[in-house]
Amino acid sequence: MTHQSLGDEIFSAYASGALSGPMRLLLDTQAALDPQVFELCSDAERIGGVLLTAMAPAPLRPGAMDDLFAILDTEAAAAGEAGPSQMVNHDSARKAAKLASQSLDELLALPEPVRDLALEAAGNWQFAGPGVRIMELMREDGAKAELIRLEPGHGVPRHTHDCKEFTLVLCGAFHDGLARYGKGDLSVADPDIEHKPVAEAGEVCIALAVTDGPLAFTGPLGWVQRALGGMTGS
Repeated sequence: MTHQSLGDEIFSAYASGALSGPMRLLLDTQAALDPQVFELCSDAERIGGVLLTAMAPAPLRPGAMDDLFAILDTEAAAAGEAGPSQMVNHDSARKAAKLASQSLDELLALPEPVRDLALEAAGNWQFAGPGVRIMELMREDGAKAELIRLEPGHGVPRHTHDCKEFTLVLCGAFHDGLARYGKGDLSVADPDIEHKPVAEAGEVCIALAVTDGPLAFTGPLGWVQRALGGMTGS
């Protein structure tokens, strides 16, 4: 496992439009953090533009604008005044508002391709263990893209892979027992890799993880996974 860019075949698929949504998101986000990757993507898009000249334009999905305005309405409502049931415990309300503000600030600081999807999900973080939260951004053809948020000193369980796992650090840093990854670094793990990413002290680590299959956990959690017949998430 090394700090690396994606292979030439990925950029070829990007240029032809054959790249899956999650992988395209990974590449677009890496381009937002790395000028060299941005140039490679720009070259690929120019090639893709030539390939697309013979193709008929795709129509806008029915209801797309209605969905967009619904998202904006939801964000506006969330910024309104609290209802009576929310004003019973003022201390709890203030704490909740502070946490919500911190979460929003974290999302707004993310690179644009990920930020827009995360805001559309309205910060729908899911508990994934002590100090670990996950937000799924998209699925397509077995591939999945999600944000992983690690509190300092916390991490995901030790695991192997049934597929390739690409992890791009968006803020903070983690060490997985094999190498350290900071902002803009890309970790690529395959079925031969077993690791345990843990966030460094001092700053929350948020990473974009893209996988094309489930993870296989080792240690005590692995026994639970096998007893339950496997886990679908990563």
